[in-house]
Amino acid sequence: MESQYFEKETKTDNPLNKALTIALIILIFIGIIYLFFGIQNLSKETKYIGVESKNNTIEVVGSGVVYTVPDTAVASFSAITEEQTINLALSKNKEKINRVIDFLKRQGVNEEDIKNLDFNVYPKYQWQTTGVDLSIYPNGRRVIVGYEAVESLEVIIRKSDNIGRIIQGSIDAGASQVSNLKFIINDEEAIKEEARKLAIEDAKKKASEIATLLGIRIGNPSGFTEEYDVPKFLLSDGSTTGSGENMEIVVRENKIEARVNVLYDIK
Repeated sequence: MESQYFEKETKTDNPLNKALTIALIILIFIGIIYLFFGIQNLSKETKYIGVESKNNTIEVVGSGVVYTVPDTAVASFSAITEEQTINLALSKNKEKINRVIDFLKRQGVNEEDIKNLDFNVYPKYQWQTTGVDLSIYPNGRRVIVGYEAVESLEVIIRKSDNIGRIIQGSIDAGASQVSNLKFIINDEEAIKEEARKLAIEDAKKKASEIATLLGIRIGNPSGFTEEYDVPKFLLSDGSTTGSGENMEIVVRENKIEARVNVLYDIK
C-alpha cells in the first residue's frame, strides 16, 4: 500500500515541476531581451560626434568668449481706459493705442514689428447701499459702475539706443504702461560662430602645449563636442534712470561663451 501511494504522488508532481521549469525559462528569456534593448538604448544616448575614445588619445577643452551689447529691445506697450460704458471705454482706448502706434512708426519702428499682444474688457464693481433694498441686501450690493478696456502691443525696437526716448514718447502719446522690457542680440548666430572659432583656437593651442610637455606628437581630431552659454533675454539688465525727456535706458554688455571638447589621436 505504501509503495502504491508513493508512486501515485510522484506521478502527480511531475506536471507541476515541468510547468515551473517552463515558466522559469520564459522569464529568463524575457529578462535577456529587456537587458539587450536596454543596452541598445543606452548606447544610443551616449553617442557623440567622432569615433570611440581610444587609449592613444588626449582630450582638451577650449573656451572662447565674446562680449557684445544687445542691439534690439522688446517691450509691451499697453493702453488702459476706464469709462461708464463699454462703448466709450473701447473707443477712447482705441484712440490711445492708435496714437501710440503712429508715434512708434514715426520713430522708425517697422509695422511688422508692432503686434497685438492681448485685448480685454473688465467690468468695474463697487459696493453700494444707496438705492438698494437693505431688507434683501443688508450689507449692500455689488453693482457695475463702469468698464476698463486694456489693449497691449508687443513692439520690437531694433535700435536699442533709442529705447528711452521711445518709451517716454509712447507714454506721452497715450500708453498707460510699458512693461516686460527685454534686450536681445539680433544676429546671435554670428556672435556664437565668433566665440566658437576662439574656443577651437584655444583647444588647438592647449593640445600643442600638452604635446610639447609630454614629448608626443598629436594627429588629427577624432572627436568633437560643443556647447554655448548665451543669454537669450536680458530682463531688467537695462536700468531706467531719470524721467520725462531725460529718461535713459542703460544697456549692459553681455558675455557669450563657447566651450569645445576636442579629442586628438596620438601618433
